[in-house]
Amino acid sequence: MVPGPQWGSGSLARLILYLTAFVFLLVGIPALIVLGQWWAAPSEPSGFTIRLLREDLGKVVEMDLEDYLVGVVAAEMPADFHLEALKAQAVAARTYALYRLEQREAVPGGEADLSTDFRIGQAWISPEAQRERWGWYRYFQKRRRIVTSVRETRGEVLTYQGKPIFAAYHSTSGGHTQPAADYFNPVPYLLGAASPWEEASPYYLTSQSLSWQEIAARLDVELPTELKQLLREGPFLGPDDVSVYEPDGPGEETVLPGESLDLSSFFQITELYPTGRVKGVVVFGHFFTGRQIREKLGLRSNWFTVKAEPAGVTFTVRGYGHGVGMSQYGAQGMAAAGRSYREILLHYYTGVQLEDWY
Repeated sequence: MVPGPQWGSGSLARLILYLTAFVFLLVGIPALIVLGQWWAAPSEPSGFTIRLLREDLGKVVEMDLEDYLVGVVAAEMPADFHLEALKAQAVAARTYALYRLEQREAVPGGEADLSTDFRIGQAWISPEAQRERWGWYRYFQKRRRIVTSVRETRGEVLTYQGKPIFAAYHSTSGGHTQPAADYFNPVPYLLGAASPWEEASPYYLTSQSLSWQEIAARLDVELPTELKQLLREGPFLGPDDVSVYEPDGPGEETVLPGESLDLSSFFQITELYPTGRVKGVVVFGHFFTGRQIREKLGLRSNWFTVKAEPAGVTFTVRGYGHGVGMSQYGAQGMAAAGRSYREILLHYYTGVQLEDWY
């Protein structure tokens, strides 16, 4: 009698492995494709078409508002933030986009409604850029969270007197948001609010140093003569700086009189807003607003203190961004404390309504 096939434990294990791989190829991959399509974009169009200037491509593309929002939330807020914070971001971004459409505030040139350049609107990144940033596996995980935040708030918009608001937002306020009147134009729903949930932000308190030469160049002003001499010859010495002893003498101290220079006079904060942010500054005898100083010197916000030193100025800065409207790290802190996206939005935007726009 011819013996039948012998199935050892190794052969059986290989058979199970092959069958598992076959089932995965037959069922798993199509399922992943379907899930990938589910994660790719919101389910229903909004009926609003956005003409978006893609700065990376140098051309205008058209897309539905809800599709556009996925790219905005991906660019503007970390995808691993709490879902309620992501939902608050989705509503704020949707509201801002509709505000721009209602105001007919087109991108310079008039061919686009919005730009991917955050300096003139909202940041936006494509699915391809998201995959490159996060990697293939994490792309599906993170994009799913973002699409969910957009889907679950579909059509929701913040309004004031029946119209979409200027839904400004920023990274980190530093503890208190500032009224729009202190940075942009006054509006009744951007009055400033306490934001004590932000200490986990890496931008809550930071420092930055600039040389006197850099400051003068960025502000387009001349260095004072005394400061030029200081930079050329080194610091002036005051009475506390130098003491001389005669090695063979009785050990009596002889002080060499020096000349002191008040460095703080070259960079003076002259006025503050009630929140503590800088309103006015005098640099080398020239007046600048706190906003001008922030933007020209590249500071993270206009809430800062200064320390003048022989080499330049060290800035201690609170927060990141203009400080108006919703704080993103504040939203994250509120969500972690159990607040809903509605509570987050109604905290940072005063006297507004949350409406279903479509």
